[in-house]
Amino acid sequence: MNIPFRGPGASGRVPRGLALTVIVAAGVLAGCSGDSNGSSPSVVIPPPSQKPSDIIFAPSTGPVATIRRTTGGVPHIKADDLQSAAFALGYAQAQDNVCLLADAFIRARGERSKYLGPGPNSAHVISDFSLKAQHIRSGALNDLSNMDNPSRALIYGFTQGYNKYVRETSPANYPAECRNQPWVFQIEPEDFVAHLRVLAQVASGALFSTGAMYLAVPPNVKPDPIPVASTLSVPTGLEALGAETTRFAMESARKVDFGDMGLASNAWGIGSTMTENGKGALLANPHFPYTGIRRFYESQITVPNYVNFHGAGLLGSPIPQIGFNQNLGWSHTVSASRRFTMYELKLKTGNDLVYVKDGVDKPITQEVIRIQVNTGAPTLTTLQRTFYYSEYGPMIAGNVVTNGGLPAWGAAGTAHTYRDANADAGGLLSTWLQMARATNLEQMKDVFRNCGSTLWVNTTYADDKGNAFYIDSSSVPNLSAQAIGVMNAKRAASPAYAALFNAGLTLLDGSTSRDDWVEGTCKGRVPFEQKPQLTRNDFVQNSNDSYWATNTRAPLEGYSPLFGPERTAQGPRTRIGLTMLLNPAARGYAAVAPAGQDGKFNAQELVRSIWNDRSWYAEEFLPELRSRCDLIGTGLVNLAGGATRKVDTGCAVLKSWSGVYDSDSVGAHVFRVFIADYRNKFATDLTKPFDPANPVTTPSTPKPVVPANLANDPMLTSLAEGLQRLDQGGIAYTARLGTVQVYQASGGAPPGGTPVLQGASFPWHGGDGTVDGAFNAVRFVDSSVQEDTRIPRINATTIGSTAGLSTKAGEGWNIAYGTSWHFGLDFTDAGPRAYGLLSYSQSSNAASPYYNDQQRRFADKDPRQLLFTEQEIAANLLPNGTTTITGP
Repeated sequence: MNIPFRGPGASGRVPRGLALTVIVAAGVLAGCSGDSNGSSPSVVIPPPSQKPSDIIFAPSTGPVATIRRTTGGVPHIKADDLQSAAFALGYAQAQDNVCLLADAFIRARGERSKYLGPGPNSAHVISDFSLKAQHIRSGALNDLSNMDNPSRALIYGFTQGYNKYVRETSPANYPAECRNQPWVFQIEPEDFVAHLRVLAQVASGALFSTGAMYLAVPPNVKPDPIPVASTLSVPTGLEALGAETTRFAMESARKVDFGDMGLASNAWGIGSTMTENGKGALLANPHFPYTGIRRFYESQITVPNYVNFHGAGLLGSPIPQIGFNQNLGWSHTVSASRRFTMYELKLKTGNDLVYVKDGVDKPITQEVIRIQVNTGAPTLTTLQRTFYYSEYGPMIAGNVVTNGGLPAWGAAGTAHTYRDANADAGGLLSTWLQMARATNLEQMKDVFRNCGSTLWVNTTYADDKGNAFYIDSSSVPNLSAQAIGVMNAKRAASPAYAALFNAGLTLLDGSTSRDDWVEGTCKGRVPFEQKPQLTRNDFVQNSNDSYWATNTRAPLEGYSPLFGPERTAQGPRTRIGLTMLLNPAARGYAAVAPAGQDGKFNAQELVRSIWNDRSWYAEEFLPELRSRCDLIGTGLVNLAGGATRKVDTGCAVLKSWSGVYDSDSVGAHVFRVFIADYRNKFATDLTKPFDPANPVTTPSTPKPVVPANLANDPMLTSLAEGLQRLDQGGIAYTARLGTVQVYQASGGAPPGGTPVLQGASFPWHGGDGTVDGAFNAVRFVDSSVQEDTRIPRINATTIGSTAGLSTKAGEGWNIAYGTSWHFGLDFTDAGPRAYGLLSYSQSSNAASPYYNDQQRRFADKDPRQLLFTEQEIAANLLPNGTTTITGP
């Protein structure tokens, strides 16, 4: 049941002087909200705290906005009110990415099974049950009720814009991925908020949702869903479906790495002492998927006298999230912090549905969740099962989370649950909007003083006054000093507990309120004053390690361990980034120094600091590897399986390799397969351990060469193993990197269809941030669907320990992740100046002119100016690039 959205009031406007009230009948929600039991009480959103004003909400005649498209298809949106601006952005995003958005909305509604069937390994059934059990959509109305007026205006406007595109476009004209598909329909505001709730929990609740939460049942209870008898059409096979769902949920849970969410980024804030003109500068370099709903989308939003911001946000965001305004800019990097805590509950003797806390009995509540499944029969089948909750949140199967490291529910008189710091998204949009409206550092800090959160990312900032600022602005549980003390004591005393903590799991004692979060003013999250933060006039930086080495001249220490470790070894991207910042006039293996001969950065030098394609591991190990190559010459090296081989041909390539991961480099891929093997020997072969006083240069230094045993030298044997793998993949040692590492899009089919190659193939520079230690991090993605979607893509089978080398002879590495929305920014007397790209372009529609236009520019290292002023926009308008759209 799809109900067209008309916005607040019949015209899409909140009338002046009236409370913003949304009343949804229970019968309506039963058909379209996906609430857990198929029905919901009427919901009334109370009056907003501030009076609506014309600059926030659209006029009674509906939203009106102008979209001006410039180079790259970037929409510069101008409107007299915020709702109209979001309306235009929703419309533009739908023009360019309607299939990805539609898939995200049915996912958030818990309706993939309804439209796409159970899915492979019952993936859709698990997803639908889990999202409904997390109250993703049923909690959206509560979030909406807690939002301020500007946030509601963004929600209503984007929803109207998306719906306008869907309403006015024939389904036959959608891209092939969703052409004539019934799951593309007009949405409700709560559908959009539900999508934002999914985004908010990417690094918290989502880690439990498709496995540990799904499998959490008391003893002697099966987690298998059962059909509701009255809805059965074809009963055969449903018992097998339930068992398959449980098996796949178990496999899914065991694959979760709580310490690695698969996202990364680099960001530098450059202060007045390190820029050419004494103002601030910024490097923004998110590493995100090239496919699916976590693609970035670039835009500029202008509401005169209210906000003017140019940046990019994840698809389905009604405001850009990384970018700049007239006075300041910022970027985000995924934080090393923790956004949830687990609790071990002590069950009441003889009752597995009651736990005891502070001596008081507490119930474990139950909720029956239902989903609809398309089994191919004439009517849908309804499946149901029961989920369980503590006061903290959903129950989880502790034995599954830890692969047997914790007891199953009831096995030791315990059970497990968790609390999520990003469980609601009520303040999400307010944070980014306030950041976009800030004009100086204190106003930016005020956003976080007022409990603003950027969910699971750090913020790195620079401004026109020459300030560089870093803060871990993610949502981190606020534990008391006593709770932290007990936790640290357990880490020291118990190797098992320490192993859990090091794996990203913070296990607290649910039998005492001592371990409850300190609610304070920020709803249990750490307040501003206790967050790691640093203001400098030289630099701040982050490449996904913790806050500790934000600037090695002023290490940050003494914060909650939930923000991440201190005095610990840094990752290779952090080390090469710090090398460039501490030595800005030294070029390393690159053709030019990061900041040129003067050692002072400008905008173009910053973006080229990404594109210089330097790698920490190459700069650390290549000279030593070359030396050992000279020693072995044409001698034989032993392989793990007992065979031997020469490495001289590989050594010859490495001898002349430039040392960077440029498309024209010959030898980068040879070093890659070497380091992919050798990095597994760091713990046993490196002789200089990590030194907190020298976090950039340690750990380091391979063991000395043993001339009499060169055949078993750890570096040479790793090179030999790597060359074997290149031979297996049919890759010539003398190939240029850009001929064996490419970006080649695929798709062109709806869920369940057969994908095809789409568009041109582009040579791709950069290296794997973890394996190669490359700053310009790009990599292969092992997935047969586009990220977080069910839309198919071509996926290669790969050779182990190669960072994704295809088994198909000569195919090499197909990149689908990494440097995405990226730019260098500085401030001039005339305002902001930025250069960069969206590496995979604006649109996921292969028929769009904005499908692969920026790929060529990335391949050629050809940045474009990111336009900001009216004069710049007017001078770069595309033919017929101006459109005025009206709503609803």
